[in-house]
Amino acid sequence: MRSLLVTLAALVIAIALAFSVWVANTGTASAVEFYNSGLKRYFITADPQEAAMLDAGDVVKGWTRTGGQFTAYTYPWPGRTPVCRFVGTPGKGPSAHFFTADANECALAKHDPGWTYEKVAFYIPMPGAGSCPASTTPVWRSRFANPEGDVNYRLTADLTAYSRMARQGFAPEGVVMCAPVSDAEKEADIVRLLEQSTFGPTEALVHEVKAKGIAPWIDEQLAMNVTRYTQYPYTQRPQNNSFASLCVDDTTPPVTPEKYCHTYKIAPQPVGWEFFRQAKTAPDQLRLRMAHVWHQIFVISDANGTYVYADFHQRLRDNVFGTFENLLLKFALSPQLGEYQNWIRNVPAHDGIRPNENFARELMQLFSIGVNEINDDGTVKLDANGHLIPTYLQSDIETLARVLTGFDFPPMPGAVPGWGAQNYYVGDMIPYDDHHDKGAKRLLNGIIDLPAGGGAMADVRASIHALTLHPNTPPFISRQLIQKLVTSSPTPGYVARIAAVFKDNGKGVRGDLGAVTRAILLDPEARGARKIDPEYGRLREPVLFWTAMIRGLDVTTDGEIPYALSGVSGQLLFLAPSVFNYYSSDYTLAGSAVAAPEFDIFNSAEFLTRANQVNDLLYNVDMPQGAVAPRWSPQPYVVNATGTPSPLLTAFLRDAGNADVLVDRLDKLFLHGTMRPAMRKTIVDAVNKVAPENALRRAKLAVELTLTSVDYQMQK
Repeated sequence: MRSLLVTLAALVIAIALAFSVWVANTGTASAVEFYNSGLKRYFITADPQEAAMLDAGDVVKGWTRTGGQFTAYTYPWPGRTPVCRFVGTPGKGPSAHFFTADANECALAKHDPGWTYEKVAFYIPMPGAGSCPASTTPVWRSRFANPEGDVNYRLTADLTAYSRMARQGFAPEGVVMCAPVSDAEKEADIVRLLEQSTFGPTEALVHEVKAKGIAPWIDEQLAMNVTRYTQYPYTQRPQNNSFASLCVDDTTPPVTPEKYCHTYKIAPQPVGWEFFRQAKTAPDQLRLRMAHVWHQIFVISDANGTYVYADFHQRLRDNVFGTFENLLLKFALSPQLGEYQNWIRNVPAHDGIRPNENFARELMQLFSIGVNEINDDGTVKLDANGHLIPTYLQSDIETLARVLTGFDFPPMPGAVPGWGAQNYYVGDMIPYDDHHDKGAKRLLNGIIDLPAGGGAMADVRASIHALTLHPNTPPFISRQLIQKLVTSSPTPGYVARIAAVFKDNGKGVRGDLGAVTRAILLDPEARGARKIDPEYGRLREPVLFWTAMIRGLDVTTDGEIPYALSGVSGQLLFLAPSVFNYYSSDYTLAGSAVAAPEFDIFNSAEFLTRANQVNDLLYNVDMPQGAVAPRWSPQPYVVNATGTPSPLLTAFLRDAGNADVLVDRLDKLFLHGTMRPAMRKTIVDAVNKVAPENALRRAKLAVELTLTSVDYQMQK
């Protein structure tokens, strides 16, 4: 009997422990946000039946989901606080709901005749000292009130949406609760991180980041060795300053890549092809992605020789995690830039001819301080009359042009340095003080103040140092980096937080680009499973549209097709049409002030072009000879050509028999779990019309409908 009692007691204890673990790890629900445009009211519910009723519009019509939601607990447990739900008392209170996890607020509201207590809405962890515990995410509350007594509240886990609520008259109330983060939400956040920090997520990399953690993975990427471009042979510049005589293809059999002039001599194609190949396989994805970002800020184009393109873009890769001051100096001293911006062999004024002003103007306008004075959050400063305040004047340009004198090409290997020597583009430009303006130079109201007698290199270094210290530089550069990694229309708060890191990395270093990159990616406006602010996100530019497909679908390519077709879409890699990049950084959505640079090269025709490109990628091997397939086959001018055959989609075939499972998998990888129910149903229904035994066709159809969707075109 005693042994039986012991056994029963042990069984009871085991059941109790198992139950406690189950309660602690289950019993969650999604607190879903709704908005009623007629009532102008926000509402959340963690009750699936209530959510279904609002969806159906059975009781009150006009409620629609905003896309906002966060995870909440449905059971009490130590560390979880009940969230009191109130509704305005008819005739006495507002026509609104109020949610609070604060016991004092709950007690006060219960004694307020204007509010009627309804129930405990759900259970949630609480912040401590304004911060949420690990494995939770903040939930912010904002409040609208007017003199007539109209009150409305909003709860959201999207910091961007919370920050923008002031436009609607809402006042911020801060973090009021902390939502637990589910495994699905963690994975969605990782996919979003990889969209921002690599050339595209892969399932293998998602698992890797999941195992290591987001911050440790970023730190590991920052410390990785640099992937290098192939160093192409030097091409001598012709005496007539034209490369036309060097670029004549030899088509006599046997045809080899060496017979095609653009393969080795004067064009960016071989470097562009290698870019796409490395985008798929290189381990230092974050460095390569940042080099792609910086080449759109520090722009050159029309370089003289294939080896020149490789050297310049390697220069960016080598320095993207150093300091901004060093990167700007390396950019300024590159002979490719010197020629592109017309400041190489720039000399002091003589015979009425002044030094060329191109680089002097754009060094300030585009590469450091911008045109107008701005605050630390990127918003513009205005003078007492409400006018913009220019950062520089024409006289500043003229004086800075005098700084930028006395530099020439580096010497060719084995040659003796000398002014006017053969053009050569590997290495930094060489200063020649005999050709430098040695007069005193004062500009930008004394921010740059150089005494007479200074040497060429000393003057340039001092000027770039001063531009780095200019108060405009941190927000001007930080905003552009955020735009090209995370969202085209960042909030002022996001810009201000990154600008603060730019000013000081915590160790007294200004412009630590590794720290800035890390801060951009770890900022709460970057992280999270989903973003619902309508202005949030960025259009996938053509190059990144292609690299994401190459990586996500495991596409075999020698780079020729993605290089060519991203060019068809308006982004011919390394050949920006102007120093202002492939698209204008000031471009806004039509009829609005919402920044959307990539839309400058996007229109209805481009939407169809992308759809056709996805279709061609998936089906080019299925087409008869004479159709599209030959274009995608190995080309004779490409070294080690493989062409770009249709992906085998091997990883997805095992799920192709079940359309729901297949679509869910694509949703996770390409849309980080945000596929709309209507879109999901459309794709599932379409796939189910293909015979189950035709697994590849089913997989291709699901992929095509996913990647051609508007939802995929916008990186959110």
